[in-house]
Amino acid sequence: MSFSIRARAAAIASAIIFAVLAALTALGKLDAVNASIINLVQEAANPRLTSALTFITNIGEWYVYIPLALLLFAIPKTRWKVGLPIMITLALSASLNSLIKVFFAVPRPNTNQLVAVSGFSFPSGHAMNGAAFVVACASLFIRHYARKRAARLTAAVCAAAFLLVIGFSRVYLGVHSPADVMAGWALGVFVCVTTLTVAESRMKNKRRIDGLGL
Repeated sequence: MSFSIRARAAAIASAIIFAVLAALTALGKLDAVNASIINLVQEAANPRLTSALTFITNIGEWYVYIPLALLLFAIPKTRWKVGLPIMITLALSASLNSLIKVFFAVPRPNTNQLVAVSGFSFPSGHAMNGAAFVVACASLFIRHYARKRAARLTAAVCAAAFLLVIGFSRVYLGVHSPADVMAGWALGVFVCVTTLTVAESRMKNKRRIDGLGL
Protein backbone atom coordinates (compact mmCIF):
# COMPACT_ATOMS: atom_id res chain seq x y z
CA MET A 1 0.00 0.00 0.00
CA SER A 2 1.55 3.30 -1.02
CA PHE A 3 0.96 6.87 -0.02
CA SER A 4 -1.48 7.33 -2.89
CA ILE A 5 -4.81 8.82 -3.81
CA ARG A 6 -6.37 5.37 -3.45
CA ALA A 7 -5.09 5.00 0.12
CA ARG A 8 -6.29 8.48 1.05
CA ALA A 9 -9.68 7.80 -0.51
CA ALA A 10 -10.03 4.58 1.49
CA ALA A 11 -9.17 6.38 4.72
CA ILE A 12 -11.58 9.24 4.03
CA ALA A 13 -14.41 6.91 2.98
CA SER A 14 -14.03 4.70 6.05
CA ALA A 15 -13.90 7.75 8.34
CA ILE A 16 -17.10 9.13 6.80
CA ILE A 17 -18.90 5.79 7.13
CA PHE A 18 -17.90 5.56 10.78
CA ALA A 19 -18.95 9.16 11.47
CA VAL A 20 -22.39 8.62 9.92
CA LEU A 21 -22.96 5.37 11.84
CA ALA A 22 -21.74 6.98 15.06
CA ALA A 23 -24.12 9.92 14.68
CA LEU A 24 -27.11 7.72 13.85
CA THR A 25 -26.30 5.36 16.73
CA ALA A 26 -25.91 8.20 19.22
CA LEU A 27 -29.29 9.59 18.16
CA GLY A 28 -30.95 6.18 18.44
CA LYS A 29 -32.03 6.24 14.80
CA LEU A 30 -30.85 2.70 14.13
CA ASP A 31 -32.23 0.96 17.22
CA ALA A 32 -35.33 -0.49 15.58
CA VAL A 33 -33.50 -1.60 12.44
CA ASN A 34 -30.70 -3.18 14.45
CA ALA A 35 -33.13 -5.11 16.65
CA SER A 36 -35.11 -6.32 13.64
CA ILE A 37 -31.99 -7.62 11.90
CA ILE A 38 -30.73 -9.40 15.02
CA ASN A 39 -34.12 -11.05 15.53
CA LEU A 40 -34.23 -12.08 11.88
CA VAL A 41 -30.73 -13.60 12.01
CA GLN A 42 -31.49 -15.44 15.24
CA GLU A 43 -34.50 -17.16 13.69
CA ALA A 44 -31.94 -19.58 12.26
CA ALA A 45 -30.45 -20.27 15.71
CA ASN A 46 -29.75 -23.85 16.67
CA PRO A 47 -27.25 -25.48 19.06
CA ARG A 48 -24.80 -26.61 16.36
CA LEU A 49 -24.73 -23.25 14.62
CA THR A 50 -24.38 -21.46 17.94
CA SER A 51 -21.42 -23.66 18.91
CA ALA A 52 -19.75 -23.10 15.53
CA LEU A 53 -20.20 -19.34 15.57
CA THR A 54 -19.10 -19.13 19.20
CA PHE A 55 -15.86 -20.85 18.19
CA ILE A 56 -15.45 -18.51 15.23
CA THR A 57 -16.14 -15.40 17.30
CA ASN A 58 -13.48 -16.50 19.82
CA ILE A 59 -10.96 -16.60 16.98
CA GLY A 60 -11.74 -12.93 16.42
CA GLU A 61 -10.48 -11.82 19.83
CA TRP A 62 -7.71 -9.25 19.43
CA TYR A 63 -5.25 -11.18 21.57
CA VAL A 64 -5.47 -14.16 19.19
CA TYR A 65 -3.71 -12.04 16.58
CA ILE A 66 -0.76 -11.23 18.85
CA PRO A 67 1.15 -14.53 18.36
CA LEU A 68 0.84 -14.14 14.58
CA ALA A 69 2.08 -10.56 14.73
CA LEU A 70 4.98 -11.55 17.00
CA LEU A 71 5.90 -14.40 14.65
CA LEU A 72 6.03 -12.03 11.68
CA PHE A 73 8.17 -9.66 13.74
CA ALA A 74 10.49 -12.46 14.86
CA ILE A 75 11.29 -13.51 11.29
CA PRO A 76 14.09 -11.24 9.99
CA LYS A 77 12.78 -11.11 6.41
CA THR A 78 9.33 -9.91 7.50
CA ARG A 79 10.26 -7.94 10.63
CA TRP A 80 10.29 -4.39 9.30
CA LYS A 81 8.19 -4.70 6.14
CA VAL A 82 5.33 -6.67 7.72
CA GLY A 83 5.76 -7.53 11.39
CA LEU A 84 6.26 -4.08 12.87
CA PRO A 85 3.52 -2.31 10.86
CA ILE A 86 1.04 -5.04 11.78
CA MET A 87 1.95 -4.87 15.48
CA ILE A 88 1.52 -1.09 15.49
CA THR A 89 -1.78 -1.33 13.60
CA LEU A 90 -3.18 -3.91 16.02
CA ALA A 91 -2.04 -1.99 19.10
CA LEU A 92 -3.57 1.26 17.85
CA SER A 93 -6.83 -0.45 16.88
CA ALA A 94 -7.28 -2.21 20.23
CA SER A 95 -6.45 0.95 22.19
CA LEU A 96 -8.67 3.21 20.10
CA ASN A 97 -11.57 0.77 20.28
CA SER A 98 -11.47 0.77 24.08
CA LEU A 99 -11.45 4.57 24.21
CA ILE A 100 -14.27 5.00 21.71
CA LYS A 101 -16.47 2.44 23.45
CA VAL A 102 -16.17 4.38 26.69
CA PHE A 103 -16.80 7.67 24.89
CA PHE A 104 -20.05 6.54 23.24
CA ALA A 105 -21.05 4.20 26.08
CA VAL A 106 -23.61 2.36 23.95
CA PRO A 107 -25.13 -0.61 25.83
CA ARG A 108 -25.25 -4.07 24.33
CA PRO A 109 -28.31 -4.90 22.21
CA ASN A 110 -31.43 -5.58 24.24
CA THR A 111 -31.98 -8.93 22.53
CA ASN A 112 -31.36 -12.60 23.19
CA GLN A 113 -27.63 -12.85 23.89
CA LEU A 114 -26.39 -16.37 23.21
CA VAL A 115 -23.03 -15.84 24.96
CA ALA A 116 -22.06 -13.90 28.05
CA VAL A 117 -20.33 -10.58 27.40
CA SER A 118 -19.63 -7.36 29.25
CA GLY A 119 -18.72 -3.79 28.39
CA PHE A 120 -20.08 -1.40 25.83
CA SER A 121 -21.15 -2.24 22.31
CA PHE A 122 -20.17 0.49 19.83
CA PRO A 123 -18.08 -0.11 17.79
CA SER A 124 -17.50 -3.86 17.71
CA GLY A 125 -13.99 -4.68 18.85
CA HIS A 126 -14.03 -7.97 16.97
CA ALA A 127 -14.94 -6.21 13.73
CA MET A 128 -12.55 -3.31 14.25
CA ASN A 129 -9.49 -5.27 15.34
CA GLY A 130 -10.20 -7.97 12.79
CA ALA A 131 -10.40 -5.41 9.99
CA ALA A 132 -7.23 -3.64 11.14
CA PHE A 133 -5.26 -6.87 11.39
CA VAL A 134 -6.59 -8.81 8.40
CA VAL A 135 -6.61 -5.87 6.00
CA ALA A 136 -3.05 -5.01 7.07
CA CYS A 137 -1.92 -8.60 6.48
CA ALA A 138 -3.64 -8.80 3.11
CA SER A 139 -2.37 -5.38 2.00
CA LEU A 140 1.24 -6.10 2.94
CA PHE A 141 1.12 -9.56 1.40
CA ILE A 142 -0.25 -8.14 -1.84
CA ARG A 143 2.33 -5.37 -1.89
CA HIS A 144 5.45 -7.36 -1.05
CA TYR A 145 4.81 -10.98 -1.99
CA ALA A 146 1.87 -11.49 -4.36
CA ARG A 147 3.30 -11.48 -7.86
CA LYS A 148 0.27 -12.83 -9.67
CA ARG A 149 -3.20 -11.38 -9.89
CA ALA A 150 -4.72 -14.65 -8.67
CA ALA A 151 -2.70 -14.45 -5.45
CA ARG A 152 -3.76 -10.86 -4.86
CA LEU A 153 -7.41 -11.69 -5.49
CA THR A 154 -7.24 -14.72 -3.19
CA ALA A 155 -5.78 -12.63 -0.37
CA ALA A 156 -8.49 -9.99 -0.75
CA VAL A 157 -11.32 -12.55 -0.91
CA CYS A 158 -10.02 -14.45 2.13
CA ALA A 159 -9.72 -11.24 4.15
CA ALA A 160 -13.26 -10.16 3.22
CA ALA A 161 -14.71 -13.61 3.94
CA PHE A 162 -13.04 -13.76 7.36
CA LEU A 163 -14.40 -10.36 8.34
CA LEU A 164 -17.90 -11.18 7.12
CA VAL A 165 -18.01 -14.41 9.14
CA ILE A 166 -16.69 -12.72 12.28
CA GLY A 167 -19.18 -9.87 11.87
CA PHE A 168 -22.08 -12.25 11.27
CA SER A 169 -21.14 -14.24 14.38
CA ARG A 170 -21.36 -11.13 16.56
CA VAL A 171 -24.84 -10.28 15.26
CA TYR A 172 -26.05 -13.88 15.44
CA LEU A 173 -24.88 -14.21 19.04
CA GLY A 174 -26.80 -11.04 19.90
CA VAL A 175 -23.81 -9.22 21.37
CA HIS A 176 -23.52 -6.56 18.66
CA SER A 177 -25.83 -4.78 16.30
CA PRO A 178 -25.16 -4.57 12.55
CA ALA A 179 -24.26 -0.89 13.07
CA ASP A 180 -21.66 -1.88 15.69
CA VAL A 181 -20.08 -4.30 13.26
CA MET A 182 -20.07 -1.96 10.26
CA ALA A 183 -18.66 0.87 12.35
CA GLY A 184 -15.95 -1.49 13.59
CA TRP A 185 -15.04 -2.48 10.04
CA ALA A 186 -14.89 1.14 8.92
CA LEU A 187 -12.74 2.31 11.82
CA GLY A 188 -10.48 -0.74 11.54
CA VAL A 189 -9.85 -0.01 7.87
CA PHE A 190 -9.17 3.63 8.72
CA VAL A 191 -6.60 2.69 11.36
CA CYS A 192 -4.98 0.16 9.03
CA VAL A 193 -4.74 2.42 5.99
CA THR A 194 -3.53 5.40 8.00
CA THR A 195 -0.90 3.40 9.88
CA LEU A 196 0.47 1.64 6.80
CA THR A 197 0.53 4.87 4.82
CA VAL A 198 2.46 6.72 7.51
CA ALA A 199 4.81 3.75 8.00
CA GLU A 200 5.61 3.52 4.31
CA SER A 201 6.10 7.27 4.03
CA ARG A 202 8.64 7.14 6.87
CA MET A 203 10.42 4.18 5.28
CA LYS A 204 10.70 6.03 1.97
CA ASN A 205 12.12 9.08 3.72
CA LYS A 206 14.63 6.91 5.56
CA ARG A 207 15.75 5.23 2.33
CA ARG A 208 16.08 8.64 0.69
CA ILE A 209 18.22 9.95 3.55
CA ASP A 210 20.34 6.77 3.56
CA GLY A 211 20.83 7.15 -0.19
CA LEU A 212 22.12 10.68 0.30
CA GLY A 213 24.53 9.42 2.92
CA LEU A 214 23.24 11.84 5.58
